[in-house]
Amino acid sequence: MKAILLVVIFAAAKIVYVSILRFLIVGWFTVTTKFMENMLANVPDGADWAIFWGRILGFVSHPLLWIFILGANYGNS
Repeated sequence: MKAILLVVIFAAAKIVYVSILRFLIVGWFTVTTKFMENMLANVPDGADWAIFWGRILGFVSHPLLWIFILGANYGNS
């Protein structure tokens, strides 16, 4: 009986965790996308600023992107 209860609690916790994680991921990309759109729309050199902030936000948000961002920066220098 305890094993069944433990499995049910674990499944419920996993569902809650995954739903919160998806909400945060969607919210993060929505906010950063709107930020980039405002940068592109309101500034004469908006594309440069969007690239700049996109690299910073990507670098901070996901360590696996670091190697690609650093590679792109190295390749463009």
